Amino acid sequence: MVTKDELDARASVAFERAGAHLQGGQIDWNHAEKFDSLREALHWAMTAEPPPGKDAYVLTSAGKVLDPDMLEQIWASVQGP
Repeated sequence: MVTKDELDARASVAFERAGAHLQGGQIDWNHAEKFDSLREALHWAMTAEPPPGKDAYVLTSAGKVLDPDMLEQIWASVQGP
């Protein structure tokens, strides 16, 4: 998944069409929301109301693109009991 260092590093959230399996180069990260940590980005991506027909994608500081399925798994893993 992601490391503790990645969770504490900057990340960006962009919304793209739902169901897309996109590579990082196909997402316009210039218009993405920027966050001081991946934890903050995850929280926002999982709780914000996405635009109609779009899903959240996250770009980590390490250059990984996290798709909606990965976001759900990571979000669940960082939630406390």
